[in-house]
Amino acid sequence: MKLKQSLLLIITTFVLLMSANSHAGRQGINFYYGIGLGISQTEFIDIMPTADIVFGFEEDGWALEGIAFGSLEVGTDDSTVDTSMMGSHIGLAYRTIETNNNWFKFKVSSTKMDFDDSDTPQDYKTKGNSYTIGYGIRMNREARLELDYSYYDSSDLSEGLHMIIARYFWGGSEYQGKAF
Repeated sequence: MKLKQSLLLIITTFVLLMSANSHAGRQGINFYYGIGLGISQTEFIDIMPTADIVFGFEEDGWALEGIAFGSLEVGTDDSTVDTSMMGSHIGLAYRTIETNNNWFKFKVSSTKMDFDDSDTPQDYKTKGNSYTIGYGIRMNREARLELDYSYYDSSDLSEGLHMIIARYFWGGSEYQGKAF
């Protein structure tokens, strides 16, 4: 066997063994989607209302999420200029074990964000990382509500962007496993 084939066999065997001995044996892969409403703020933009759409795949606490978001135009420090933002996150999230229909969430995302000023024809494009902590509540078997705080850090901005968003999700399944 070639080296690549041997490594593939070893990695696949390792992943299968880890899945059999982890929570993954108790909950399969699930798809979920949702919508969110919140606010965002930076040093040069007033508080702006934001909305987003979320799609994700999860397996026993770990999730790969894709989020598209946008905002309304709001005023800046210059009273003649309004700005809005839009962008996307792709991130890896971890939700703690659900107890009493509650959990905590931690997420790191690669984020692209564009700012559109009313006085310039071009968008100001940025790229960076977002760090999220959140709290979730189970609404029913296939619905949940999460309140997230995200901090967007980019070398293109002098200060980060703060976002607080409430998201409502459909899909996924109720956690059936037991804590250790």
